[in-house]
Amino acid sequence: MKKVICLTVTFLIFGFSIFLGGCSKKAQEGVILAEFDGQVVTIDELEQEISELSSYKQKKYKDQAGREEYLVLMAESRMLLRAAIDSGLDKDEKILQETQDYKDQLIVKEFVKREVDDKAVLIDGDLSKYYEEHKEDYLIPEKVVVTEISVKDEETAKEIMKKIKAGADYTELAKEMDAKGETFGPGKGNEGKTNPFSRSQFSNAPKFAETCFGLELGQISDIIVQPLRDETFYMIARLDERIEPKQQELSEVEKRVNRIVQKEKKKERMDKWLEGLKVENDYKLYPERIPEVVEPEEETEEKAAETADETVDEQKTPDEAETTAESEADENEKPDEAEAADESGSGENEKPDEEEKKPESE
Repeated sequence: MKKVICLTVTFLIFGFSIFLGGCSKKAQEGVILAEFDGQVVTIDELEQEISELSSYKQKKYKDQAGREEYLVLMAESRMLLRAAIDSGLDKDEKILQETQDYKDQLIVKEFVKREVDDKAVLIDGDLSKYYEEHKEDYLIPEKVVVTEISVKDEETAKEIMKKIKAGADYTELAKEMDAKGETFGPGKGNEGKTNPFSRSQFSNAPKFAETCFGLELGQISDIIVQPLRDETFYMIARLDERIEPKQQELSEVEKRVNRIVQKEKKKERMDKWLEGLKVENDYKLYPERIPEVVEPEEETEEKAAETADETVDEQKTPDEAETTAESEADENEKPDEAEAADESGSGENEKPDEEEKKPESE
């Protein structure tokens, strides 16, 4: 039941105009498949509506089960719509405003289509001209395939290199380490062998990429120390294949080029058309009349500290505030007390020579 309800609501949203039109017209002649409150759904209406769907959706409802499913959606949706209209929702201000907004969007969309899309027509030579001017964009760069071994500590890498120099089979060594899950590079899960890659594909691991592209076919590299994010990898690579750069022909990329040129044509047409409309309509803008937006000042650290102190003071109890005030008063009296002590002769027993020597010893 939940599935039926969900499908019905979806049907209402996407097929509103069709059902509304159906409710306002007399049912077509034919076999009645559903009826409610004086309304009917006929076989002709069912077939007509299915035929107006996209080819993808038509496939969904082409068999008996699909048509039965569509009939349920169609009948329930029409019944729900009729009930909603009877409740007065077709006169709801919010719905009327949203309907008007949507109508405005459709009008503008169609207007732009007629004045821009339909008039931005490609002419002979547009595609080839663009292709020649952007030929480098359709150059497949040089690529390489390597078998690599990547570990996360230098000592392990050195041990592997010793085995290689001692005559160990590099291919078997890479397979063995990959099978054990002891290697962490781009060939992981494929016996150490990478897919073809260009320099730019490993821009985050430049030392690895440059080393691979600098190898001769079959050559094994030294240990490559490659930092990557928060880790450092110790990598060894053997060049297995080098794929030379290839210039793609226009015939190979024609669809891509067509999309780009069409987009540029439409933009060019839109800009020109809008400028014409502005002239015709005496279009003017007055951005200087927009009231200035006052950004809130950023609070400095000093102000934040002062605010924090004030907040702490506000949160103190009366007793704490009084104690703090007395403490501050005592501190303010200390210099005077020290001066009084000096005047009373508290330093009579100090030797002048020793006092003079203190700064030096300090």
